[in-house]
Amino acid sequence: MNDISQEDERESHASKWNLSYVSLEGNIGCMVNGAGLAMGTMDIIKLHGGEPANFLDVGGAADSERVSEGF
Repeated sequence: MNDISQEDERESHASKWNLSYVSLEGNIGCMVNGAGLAMGTMDIIKLHGGEPANFLDVGGAADSERVSEGF
C-alpha cells in the first residue's frame, strides 16, 4: 500500500516524469544521467567536504523536456 501523504512532494512530482529523485540533507544539487554517475558524484562531493541535497537521475535517454522538468 502506498500512502501519497507520506511522500516528499518533489519525489512524487519527479516520478510522474519517470525521474528518480531522492531528497537528502545537504546543500549541493546533483542531477545526473545514471545511478552510477550519481553515486560517484555524491562520493566526490562528500570527499571534498560537501553534502548532496538530492539524487536526481534523469536517465540515459532523457530528452530536453525531461531535463527541464528535472530542474
